[in-house]
Amino acid sequence: MYNIEKINKIIDDTNRFFSDLKSIGLNEKNISNMEKIHASAMVIFGIMNRVIDLAEEILVKNSLPMPTRYKDSFSGLVKLGVIDAKLSKELENVIEKRNLFAHHYYENDEKSVLKISKDIYVAKDFVEKVKKHVEKSKKIGKTNEI
Repeated sequence: MYNIEKINKIIDDTNRFFSDLKSIGLNEKNISNMEKIHASAMVIFGIMNRVIDLAEEILVKNSLPMPTRYKDSFSGLVKLGVIDAKLSKELENVIEKRNLFAHHYYENDEKSVLKISKDIYVAKDFVEKVKKHVEKSKKIGKTNEI
């Protein structure tokens, strides 16, 4: 059974981070504004982490093994039919950049943060797919929580 409270918290956090990212308003015209760059980077990092948390929650509740690399979480979700291979690849490409944010932040430049701030929106598609999957699981009796 899915922990719906946990899933809803992750989704709420993700939605709040997307709202924050939109409010920051990083774009080509203000790319030299370091406050916007650093604020955007932190929010993007938050989105990445919550997307990983969401993927792991689905994997664990379906007794699938935890991957050794964060980006590999999504291939298991393809096997479950939660997402398709195209979305998995897009998510892998974004999440692969997480280590740059976590461990090599000093290597980020303004253009890479701007690019990722656009690419991260694939996570919205992911959240919607997970919501549909969880709702479908409820209807077929795999969970009594939602």
